[in-house]
Amino acid sequence: MKRLIPLFMTLLTLSGMATAETVYIADTLYVPLRAGPGNEFRIVHRALKTGTALTLQEKEPDNGYYKVTTRGGLEGFVPSQYILFQPPAVLQLQAAQNEAASLKKQVVSLTQKLKETENTLKTTSSSLSNNTRSTEKLQEELTRIKAISSKSLELDKRNRELVVTNEQLMSELQTLQSTNQQLEDSSTQQWYLYGAGTLLIGLLFGLVAPMLQPRRKKSNWA
Repeated sequence: MKRLIPLFMTLLTLSGMATAETVYIADTLYVPLRAGPGNEFRIVHRALKTGTALTLQEKEPDNGYYKVTTRGGLEGFVPSQYILFQPPAVLQLQAAQNEAASLKKQVVSLTQKLKETENTLKTTSSSLSNNTRSTEKLQEELTRIKAISSKSLELDKRNRELVVTNEQLMSELQTLQSTNQQLEDSSTQQWYLYGAGTLLIGLLFGLVAPMLQPRRKKSNWA
């Protein structure tokens, strides 16, 4: 039972510390931590320097002293004029400097990222420009191919028409050749007939002509 009492007291102390308010030593070089609320009490901690964070145990000062506990677990009293409920200027300045340094690092990092982004944007813009030119060239090539294809179709159609026309002309030529051959054969036959007729007429004329000459009368003087 005796062992449980200190443990219980410790738990109560820790519970009180969990809900206690944090205060700070003011802008003074060093402040002693005393065992009681007065200069006549012994010094528990000889020098609490400026900015030391303390846990406030009692919110109302006792004889001008606040009861506090250090982060190391020491409990004592500090004059109220040395207690601040906000971080002192030196800590605020340090926090501001730390924040400024952090912001500076962030600015440097963001500046670097901005440069990288700009470089990436330039590369992307250049690539986009190249792709645009390539697309334009492909479009021109496609237009040319379409034109050639259209001409090829027209030429193919014209070629088919010419083939048909050529076949018709060949057929007509064959017909004309056949007709010409027939005419040549007919003409040859006519010439043969003309020659034979001429010979026959000449022969007949040779036979008939002597018969048509008048006979000479006999002269009385004979």
